[in-house]
Amino acid sequence: MGNQGLPRAHWGSRLGFILAAAGSAIGLGNIWKFPYIAGANGGGLFVLIYLVCIALVGIPIMMAEIMIGRAAQKQPVAAFHALQGERTRWAAVGWMGVVAGFVILSYYMVVAGWTMDYTLKSIANFTRPIHDEALERSTEYLAVTPLDEMREGLARDRARRLGAREATLIRAQVPRSVWSAYGRYAMALERAEDAESAREVLMQDPDLARLVSQALPVQHELDEAAARAQQEAAAHYGALSAAEVLQEAGTLNRRQHIFRQVEAAFVALATDGWTCTFWAALFMLVCISIVAGGIASGIERTCRVLMPMLLVLILIMVVYGAFLPGFGEAVSFVFKPDIHKLKPSGVLEALGHAFFTLSLGMGAMITYGSYQTSKRALGSESMAIALLDTGVALLACLMIFPIVFSYGQEASAGPGLVFVSMPLAFAEIGKGGMILSVVFFGLVSLAALTSAISLLEVVVSYFIDEREWSRARAAWSLGGVIFLFGIPSAFAMDKRFLMTGWEPGYGMNFFDTMDYLASNWLLPMGGLLISLYVGWVMPKRFRDAELDGIAPWLVRIWLVLVRYVAPMLVVLVLLQKAGFLDADEFLFTLLH
Repeated sequence: MGNQGLPRAHWGSRLGFILAAAGSAIGLGNIWKFPYIAGANGGGLFVLIYLVCIALVGIPIMMAEIMIGRAAQKQPVAAFHALQGERTRWAAVGWMGVVAGFVILSYYMVVAGWTMDYTLKSIANFTRPIHDEALERSTEYLAVTPLDEMREGLARDRARRLGAREATLIRAQVPRSVWSAYGRYAMALERAEDAESAREVLMQDPDLARLVSQALPVQHELDEAAARAQQEAAAHYGALSAAEVLQEAGTLNRRQHIFRQVEAAFVALATDGWTCTFWAALFMLVCISIVAGGIASGIERTCRVLMPMLLVLILIMVVYGAFLPGFGEAVSFVFKPDIHKLKPSGVLEALGHAFFTLSLGMGAMITYGSYQTSKRALGSESMAIALLDTGVALLACLMIFPIVFSYGQEASAGPGLVFVSMPLAFAEIGKGGMILSVVFFGLVSLAALTSAISLLEVVVSYFIDEREWSRARAAWSLGGVIFLFGIPSAFAMDKRFLMTGWEPGYGMNFFDTMDYLASNWLLPMGGLLISLYVGWVMPKRFRDAELDGIAPWLVRIWLVLVRYVAPMLVVLVLLQKAGFLDADEFLFTLLH
């Protein structure tokens, strides 16, 4: 039964809608996920392709979602009923959005809880004792370690870093399937008691023999490159004075010790289900309270405060980074395209992340659009939201990578970039590190909150519109259910996790399973179906009314993007995720 008795809430202003929608888009995807996947995919070219994906897919689908919400003045499920009739099967798309919001928030709250934990840790200056202990250890290391041994250790570290780029280029000479086969072959030989006999047996498999024969010459090149890097590094440190070696060796030893300790602190948190549950509960309490407060007085008022605060904190961190020695390297890394650093699968990852970071496919923009009364400026509003979101993602890179490069960390550190590499750098900074750490993790917590609000609102709005629940009842009840469903994600890496059959059965823990389900299937599928619906099925009178005021040539371009380009690119992502397409293998075969 639809909600016939209560008047629909609306945003207090157009700016309020833009800030709230941008807050939905700006979250952990921008500040936590985007920098580490950009780092893992080589920076510049990945960033450029990501921007293209935002323009060709993100903005058109965002316009489509807002259009549905504004035209129907309903949450995702009821919106399709309002536009297509009660018996329409398109309502399943709305249900996918509600389920996606539910699932994502159930594990998102765990990561958000980590950011709150690290904010409090930063206030307590948790890296100070780690740094002091590391300083003692490095001093002891310098006192008892022979100089030649220090030179060898420094040379190994330099050779590893020097050889990494060349190794990437060399390995690209053969496809991933070849390296997979060679890896199995090499591991089997290593474990065999008689390697020569094992080799003869394995080479009787013609397919394996063919793949190994392709890999062996390239592996020989890799060995030679590693030897050259080691030789160059040894020559470099052999030419340094004893004082220079002592200084570099002390720095390297200290940073290695800090890294181990900071990594251990993060592992201790992630594997402690009770602590994760505590922080997740606190985060959900704040999130539920805001959503229960209403649209204008709760969500809009909160985003009007949090969004400017978030932008100011990010700019403070970027300005600080601009004075670090690694800023130039960071700018080059983020904005200088290098075709050798990006695999074809990275293109599809950029497209997939565009969905996650813009809150597409989860019903958030349909829901937020339904609280609008204006029927104009659809294009400019979508553009403003996308520009704010993308700008924050790029600023996050310029906030994180100067610190990472200045303090000897790896840009490709993966998910640990924020929770391991950054605390290490803050520990190395010294006196100002504590304040920067508080600012950094505080802003990450704020970003997480603005996104979580929209995720909860998607689920809550269904029960308000369709079940006639009061906002307070819906927010507290559904927020509580999501929290309970998310407890297994909080315990997913804890040895006390009771669902012992989950990881062996799914090949990943509960947390990763929920993330995989939402990010790889629910969001792309939701975006695909929404683009097809708006492009081909939505009644023309509704679509034309929403596009009123936009130049006809822009409307034509948008229709081409939403009807053809966006669906085609999303289908490629889904084929890759389903295993029907291996972009790396396909492009290698095509070019060779």
